[in-house]
Amino acid sequence: MVFFAIMLTVLFTATSVLSVAVKRDITEWQHVHNEMMRDITHLREQKGVLSDDLQHLREAKSAVSEDLQHLRETKSAVSDDLQRLRIQREDERQEWKREREANEQRRRGHVPFWGNARLLTAECPEDHIRQYDAPMHNLLVEDDWYAACMNTAIDIAGRGLASPRTCMNYGLDDGVRGYWSIEVNSSEC
Repeated sequence: MVFFAIMLTVLFTATSVLSVAVKRDITEWQHVHNEMMRDITHLREQKGVLSDDLQHLREAKSAVSEDLQHLRETKSAVSDDLQRLRIQREDERQEWKREREANEQRRRGHVPFWGNARLLTAECPEDHIRQYDAPMHNLLVEDDWYAACMNTAIDIAGRGLASPRTCMNYGLDDGVRGYWSIEVNSSEC
């Protein structure tokens, strides 16, 4: 019996020591478990925030994709407009060039010249100076009529004259006329 009592005492003491160790391990495990639960809760909260951020990023990406598509369409439209403007500008430039060349050709073909000279004094004057006039033909509206008149030569009464004594512009109806005074001898009268 003594042995049995000793065994019971040892068992009771060992159970009590074992019970304290188990309680301490359980408390420690409980503490670790609580920390893990707090960490899990914190991670879940962070996951929710990250999910929200990810959703916002997806929405932003979608908006940026739409904006990018709109910019591509706008760029294409602007490129088309720019190409049309270039073609239009080139067409206008070519038209201006053709007009300029046509004007130059017209100007080259319109050399001013004198019409038939008319004797203004039928009788021979005492000073033996006869007065003549002649109309100028082939003047363009943009021509300098005075310069053309003063720089165009004429033959009158067998004489080559470099320029008239004076020029007069009588407008669109009567045009430009040149006036000459030519000295003649009595046999020419």
